[in-house]
Amino acid sequence: MLSVMFIKSETNELKPFQKLSIPEAYEITETLETQYQCTRKKTHADFFILDEEDHEVYAGTLSIGSDLAHHIVDHIKKKLNSLKMDDIQEARKRSFLEQLEKEVPDHLKTTDGSSSLREETEDYVQTNQKPILSTRNRGMIYGGGILSLLILSATCFSTVATSQDRAETIQDLEKQVKLEQKITGTYERALLGDSEGALKRLSSINEQSLTNEQKNVYTSLLIDQKKYEKAVQLQGNHPEAVESMISKKGDVSALKEFQKTFPSPNGAFDLAYHEQRWEDMMSQSGVEMTDKRYEMKAYGYLKLDKVKEAKEAAAHIQSQDLNQKIETYEKTKKEIEETKNQVEEENKKDKKDENKIKSLTDQQKKQEEALKNL
Repeated sequence: MLSVMFIKSETNELKPFQKLSIPEAYEITETLETQYQCTRKKTHADFFILDEEDHEVYAGTLSIGSDLAHHIVDHIKKKLNSLKMDDIQEARKRSFLEQLEKEVPDHLKTTDGSSSLREETEDYVQTNQKPILSTRNRGMIYGGGILSLLILSATCFSTVATSQDRAETIQDLEKQVKLEQKITGTYERALLGDSEGALKRLSSINEQSLTNEQKNVYTSLLIDQKKYEKAVQLQGNHPEAVESMISKKGDVSALKEFQKTFPSPNGAFDLAYHEQRWEDMMSQSGVEMTDKRYEMKAYGYLKLDKVKEAKEAAAHIQSQDLNQKIETYEKTKKEIEETKNQVEEENKKDKKDENKIKSLTDQQKKQEEALKNL
């Protein structure tokens, strides 16, 4: 099942970080589009489409009140169908749109007067930010997280409205269009496996022309090629930003290599975690504690059988999964102790039940293995 999460919105009806089903988002955005058109108002809302595992499979910005789309599904359809794609990208797009269509109830599809999701809309004017569609089989990192995303379009048209407001010339816009097309083409080359070619093209682009997201993509490519000095320079000479990206990838060898060149408490902490050196991790001082590192610390304490300390680390963040893991750890530890006591009691009996002892011993081994793999 797909879901929608709005992450930035100027309207109260679209609450940030609240997950909505596709039908819910469809109806809400359709209502808002009608209301805003009637009052001649316009607003924008950034959103993610999430899969059933809460992985981001699409990201975009919905323009409400602009009469460009009836609702969020119509927006996505028009946006994707307006883009020129190769055969592989076209197949991914079709697969995504078919899945999206299945989420929309039939009674909604026929009430807004819009065309079917399968219908091509080549003349759609792009006034929003670029959409992103997941490939799910690529190991690319964007924005510091493993999203496996395929960037499908340029951001050039997203600047038209603001450019008009600033009275920029058509010539300036044309230059920007060409630049954004070059950037987008570069990303597509990288996703198709030509990282070297993509890096070569990106190096020829003025870094000031790149958005933060584009810089993160560029940084990811540099990390993959082990060009750490350039990656740090691109991130404003902030090694911690690059280290964080490497850590999230889980590439231990790259993290170790980066730590040698750019040593830091953060890097030492993250490296110790990935190498399961729990005592070394806990002994690190001067570490910038993020939600992720508090989670890592709590997990490390569990591995050291320090439940109290694990709970204290977990208290710094709100993580239901982490709290559940600690609860499961305590429960499993208690079960192991109970099983041990049963084995001891059976061994004390004059007439031992060997089958029962063996069964309990096997049960204890399974419990200990479950605890180990927690």
